[in-house]
Amino acid sequence: MRNRLIENDVSSQQRPEPIASIDVLFFTAGLSCDADTISMTAASQPSFEDLVLAIPWIPKVRLINPFLSYENGDELLALYHRAAEGKSGPFIFVMEGSVPDESNKQSGYWAAFGNDPATGQPIPTR
Repeated sequence: MRNRLIENDVSSQQRPEPIASIDVLFFTAGLSCDADTISMTAASQPSFEDLVLAIPWIPKVRLINPFLSYENGDELLALYHRAAEGKSGPFIFVMEGSVPDESNKQSGYWAAFGNDPATGQPIPTR
């Protein structure tokens, strides 16, 4: 009886469509020297490209990294803003470096990533 219930539960659930592509958003605006990105791109046995392209069942990966992307400036920042607003497809967010705790001071910031489109002010990493 229990097996039938489990089978019915599984068969009644619809499987989601497989993800065709996914963005990997690297955030390198912390307190870092971008060494993780550099070492990832320098890997050769296997290379990062080999890992991403060699696994047939994973979705197409679009790597969005300030160091590696074709996009730059406002065009690059727009990709991050769309993801933050929930207007992009599925994505993986990778934080490279450390996030400063800026609560120990009255004003200013240690690290930022672009400007807020609404205010024009820097967006602190924190």
